[in-house]
Amino acid sequence: MDLGNENIDFIKLINIKGNVDNITPHKIAVVAFIREYGLLKMEAKDMIDCTMAPKYRKDFCILALKLIQCPDMEFKELEALLTDGRYNLLSVHLQNFCVRLQNIYVNGVNALMDCVTSTIDKLMIEQSETVPCVITRCSVLGFYLRRIMLYLNKLTFVQVASLYKSFCIYYQKGRPGLMMRSLSKEKLNNVEVPTVGTATSPVIPEESKPQELLMKMNIIERDNSFEECQWSRKQAELFTAQQANLMQINEKKAMPAKQLQKIIMQIMNDIPEYPDIHFLSFLNCIRMKEFCGAQDSLYNCFDRAVFNMCGNGNMINDRNKNFRYAALNRAAMHTQFGHKSVAMEGVREALATAQEAADSACLAHAAAWGSLAGGRARRAALLSRVPRPPRADASAMQLMAQHAAVNAVKPAEVFQIITKGDFINYRHSMTDLTMAGLANTAALWGLYGKTEMASINCQLLLNLNTKCNVGNGSVWQSEGGAAAAGALCAAGWRGRGALAAALASLFVAPQVLAAAATYRAAAALRADKWEEADQSIRQLASYDRWESQLLRAEMYFLKGDATDALETLHDILDYCKTEDDSLHYMSLRIKAMIMMSEVQHTFSSVRSTNIMLLNEALSLARKYNLHFLAATAEMHIANVQLHMGCTKNALILVRKVLPLVMEHGSAYDMARGLLLYTKCRVATAPPAGEARTHVLQACCDALDTVKENFAKVGAQARLLHTWYLQAQLYNDIGNTVARNQCAWMYRQLETQNPVEPMNMLHIVY
Repeated sequence: MDLGNENIDFIKLINIKGNVDNITPHKIAVVAFIREYGLLKMEAKDMIDCTMAPKYRKDFCILALKLIQCPDMEFKELEALLTDGRYNLLSVHLQNFCVRLQNIYVNGVNALMDCVTSTIDKLMIEQSETVPCVITRCSVLGFYLRRIMLYLNKLTFVQVASLYKSFCIYYQKGRPGLMMRSLSKEKLNNVEVPTVGTATSPVIPEESKPQELLMKMNIIERDNSFEECQWSRKQAELFTAQQANLMQINEKKAMPAKQLQKIIMQIMNDIPEYPDIHFLSFLNCIRMKEFCGAQDSLYNCFDRAVFNMCGNGNMINDRNKNFRYAALNRAAMHTQFGHKSVAMEGVREALATAQEAADSACLAHAAAWGSLAGGRARRAALLSRVPRPPRADASAMQLMAQHAAVNAVKPAEVFQIITKGDFINYRHSMTDLTMAGLANTAALWGLYGKTEMASINCQLLLNLNTKCNVGNGSVWQSEGGAAAAGALCAAGWRGRGALAAALASLFVAPQVLAAAATYRAAAALRADKWEEADQSIRQLASYDRWESQLLRAEMYFLKGDATDALETLHDILDYCKTEDDSLHYMSLRIKAMIMMSEVQHTFSSVRSTNIMLLNEALSLARKYNLHFLAATAEMHIANVQLHMGCTKNALILVRKVLPLVMEHGSAYDMARGLLLYTKCRVATAPPAGEARTHVLQACCDALDTVKENFAKVGAQARLLHTWYLQAQLYNDIGNTVARNQCAWMYRQLETQNPVEPMNMLHIVY
């Protein structure tokens, strides 16, 4: 005996109720609303030269769809929706609707049943070949009315009586009498259809029906046999699909996490057997970085998915499908939270079950998550070239390009892989992967140090028309956050603080928040605002731990704390060397090595160790095609050569590297590079004569550009240093007026923003 199958069948029988919608007073009111419109439309057809205006037909269809899809609302909310002017509705339609509800309230269960059955008979059954039905059976309204009729017929007499009592309570909470009196008589005189139905039954005020009516009917108290729910299955499915889609393409347009979780709990209470709502709760917990809630929701989702299966022949296949996708989602969850070893267990389980079932889609997705969680050792095997569907193949191309980039493959080959993926995206019109490809291309250009190309791709991504109508308005794809982060970095890179702040205020994606925190920390460090810098570094730590550690080491260095700076840098280098996926941290490792050389150059007199460290960083940067980091390392080597007295070698090296720095460097890097070039030219200038004057004058002109760039980024200490150097050069030339002006500006800036003398000593490059 297969005990597992028996358990499945038993639970399936228990949960049959989960597939049946409850009939609620709100649904009866919607049926009455549809009924009165259909009767008016029939009478308009019968009369000669009498048609219903398109605006009324259009707004009725939109409103009816909204009422069917939205959860149950109180009668007061329904009244407000019908009378607030958002929809063009006939006054006679609303009047007949109020009369119909009043009729049900007065005449009891018989009127309630007649409202539904007569709607089917009059509106959906063809009277003759010449008089077709008003509502077709396969339309949205037809499906809705047939479903209400079907479920109403399944109710027992006790349940129907309880339904009627619920309707009376629902009706009493509203103000139908006030709604009737609020209808304008002018609209009644100008309607385009006859006012049939208004004279069938007079409008009875709400107050004329006392509470004793319920007592006379001898209705039993409502028990557990009839449970009134706010959400039906269809409404919950639509809501789940919309919110899940919004969280994927634009999290900002989705409901706030707290409000969404509240509605999720309502749906769980109304439809406890519905598994997809637990998956929506899982996505919401992932969004809020709540591990315990995400894990519980994921397990609840797939537990219910397994136990709610129906069918006989495909039951085993369905169970295997649920098990493998449960393992796949478990792997994705642990990857999101950084639990890589546990995530790989889920990947292996998903791969094994997917291979057993020959599910290529699950195999491709498991390989993708494994490439993210498994590290360098497993990535090459998981991304092997196997036949895949177009979507999985395009995603694999993106991952293969990233894998190739961090493994020192030539940039031309990396972008060839990206181009192949883009070709698949364009061919199959996969907009989301097209955006991911642009974001990936921008990231790769940034990795190689070509910031202008990265900025162009970010602008293409931001200006790409990727709007789609979901819910009430247009939304952006999720890669818009990555584009905004790249654009924010480019704006800060060029010293455009106002633009960077504007981009940070428009987007709330984690990438944008991390980029904004990095920009604020760097700006505070350049302005010697230690408390503000420390706060921004702490904010960045929640998004990127090691990038924040690098900024913290720079803060210690600028404050003159060499011991803490070196200790922090050693921690970064140890992590980069011992991490299984260490190649992904190569740029971080090189930055830490360059920073360590800067600290050693300032606080140590041993130059040989410093040169060896910079040469190692230069070798790694060239090996992995990190061009801008290689240029930065060479600039530091030239600075060390300048201080060691090798001025000609320093000048040759700076002239070689400076074009790349000026082309792709930030405003801060351009100012530092041009300042170092000026120092090298001064050191190699002729000792006297007209030639020396000409060189020093050119250096003074170059320092104007240096001051402009330092002022853009708020580098106060370096700006003072530049004014001081320019004053000395004007003094050597003999230009007393310009020298005095520079000295006066230096004095003014120093008075406004005093800089500690120790910080001036740290300006080496």
